[in-house]
Amino acid sequence: MMKNLLPIAMILLLSACGWQLRNSQVVPTDLGSLYLSSNDAHSDLIQELTRALNVYGAKIVPSSADASYSVVIVDFRQTRRSGTINAAARVAEYQLNEEVDFLIVGADGAQLIPLSTASVERVYEFNEQDVLASDNEERRVKNGMREEIVRQILNRLRVVPSAGQQ
Repeated sequence: MMKNLLPIAMILLLSACGWQLRNSQVVPTDLGSLYLSSNDAHSDLIQELTRALNVYGAKIVPSSADASYSVVIVDFRQTRRSGTINAAARVAEYQLNEEVDFLIVGADGAQLIPLSTASVERVYEFNEQDVLASDNEERRVKNGMREEIVRQILNRLRVVPSAGQQ
């Protein structure tokens, strides 16, 4: 009998202290509809942000007139520079930086979240003997960086008042 109660007690204890699975309930369920605005509506960042919002049940609408909120991507910057040099004076590591300036506005056009910057920095090893693998590693790192940028934007959406509170 006690063995059966142990998993239930553990679940109750974890839920009572506020613990939850990583990335669960990042976006409030009553957020309402969202419009994503960017200079490049088909960019990888917008596609990843749309995918993440759909996973969390947010409704993406095609125009700002139909939206409770708009996430406006103001600027997107990527840089790549050499991080370290090997003994032969060639690049051994590259440092990648991504920054996204964004703001969140309400249906009335008022800024709910002022201009904010989501930024990520990563370093990856470059092997000049295996350029294809190094290119694949760079692509994998960039995908992870984009996911982190999206996660930072979603975290800002958590502080936006719900559609019923506006």
